[in-house]
Amino acid sequence: MCSSTGILHFPLFFKLLIYFILLLKRTNMALMQDLTKGSVIRQLVIFMIPVLIGVILQRLYALADVILVGQFVDTDALAAVGSSSIIVHMFVTCANGFTNGFSIVIGQYRGANDEENLRKSLAATYVLSFIVAVLLTVISILICNAALTWVNIPEDLFSTGRIYVLILSAGMAFSVLYNMLSNVLRALGDSTIPLIFLIVSVIANIILDAVFIAVLKMGVSGAAWATVISMAIAAIGCLIFVIYRRPQLKVYLKDFKFDRGIYSQLTSQGLALTMMFTIVNFGSVILQRGINTLGKDLIAGFTAGRKYLEFFMLPGMVFSTAITAFTSQNFGARKYDRIRKSIKVSIGLLFAYSTIMLLVAFVFGRFFVISVTGRDAASNIINAGMQYLRTGVLFFYSLFILLVLRCALQGLNHKRVPLIASIIELVCKIAATSWAVPKFGFMAICLTEPVIWVLGAAVVLPYYLFVIKKLERS
Repeated sequence: MCSSTGILHFPLFFKLLIYFILLLKRTNMALMQDLTKGSVIRQLVIFMIPVLIGVILQRLYALADVILVGQFVDTDALAAVGSSSIIVHMFVTCANGFTNGFSIVIGQYRGANDEENLRKSLAATYVLSFIVAVLLTVISILICNAALTWVNIPEDLFSTGRIYVLILSAGMAFSVLYNMLSNVLRALGDSTIPLIFLIVSVIANIILDAVFIAVLKMGVSGAAWATVISMAIAAIGCLIFVIYRRPQLKVYLKDFKFDRGIYSQLTSQGLALTMMFTIVNFGSVILQRGINTLGKDLIAGFTAGRKYLEFFMLPGMVFSTAITAFTSQNFGARKYDRIRKSIKVSIGLLFAYSTIMLLVAFVFGRFFVISVTGRDAASNIINAGMQYLRTGVLFFYSLFILLVLRCALQGLNHKRVPLIASIIELVCKIAATSWAVPKFGFMAICLTEPVIWVLGAAVVLPYYLFVIKKLERS
């Protein structure tokens, strides 16, 4: 009875979504920015704000399942979701890496006003994204059991975690579709439409979580289905909007003719970013295994400090996304002076932000940690969280140089050095887990990533200066 009632509501929801899209069409929103003209600072800020809101919403998106499972199911279900979600996250990161790489090529042709190759690259992106969606879906389903065993999920949580991973894997295509369309729109200068449909998706996810978990008592599978359906809503809604309101993304049958040069560009950029993201994530998983050897108190302290450190990192991630689109378009237009200026503006603003956050972390660090651990937590837990948070914020200057320049070099078609920086990160995390953590304990955890940020910045900064000077001379 409940199930059939729920099904009857979905056509109504999609009708409302279509009305919403038609409303956007009627308002004739001019959201496509030509990033090769106008004020650099103004364009960066306008482009960046929707991305920042979107990143924050994605954090909320991820929290919705965890909070409702923890509140309305039990701690075993919560542990199953927490311990198995990293597997799906790895595959979603791969999808985002591929589609982000494709968007760099699209942005370059947009900046060069090369309409023919822009259409060809769009057509090839659609084809490659379909292939990526199929491959990631099949692989994630086939290796589900092996992956859960590798991450050491407890035996009594295995079947629950397996159900969660399999359902999310079945909906992988919607994640690829949304990521592809949102990255392509950003490459063409539109960061607002991806945000609008992400907002719709987040609202749908929270409502469906409440219905499936709290009302229908579907447990972990309900959380997974809520995520898949809400992502489908975002992906299909974004697709309908693109068809109605983005003629720039329209392609013809002739554009699907195989062009070796276009496919080579898209594949190399997609693989480079996917490898970079995957190496970074895999290194984080390895480091987590080292943290798990230090005992519950230090793990709890690390978790509390890490939650806020990741939140404080968000502006750097957002500027990196903006720089990727900005650099790609201006590289295509050969406006290298604008690229240099955008880098200076971004790093200057992030340095000012780092200084503010340094003061905030040292003054209010204890308050932040206690907000996660509770006031009754042991002093060693609170002190560990404060130590980790303050150490990380102290090295934000190096982190933001690394993030911004790594993405700028990708937009300039220099993929090797950003990949080398990611490999350095992986090697350092392996060394920390196998040698530094057993020898120096929690201090090694606090210093591992800051050391990686310094080494990465030392690699990408001189190379970027060499590349931009060479481009300007040419």
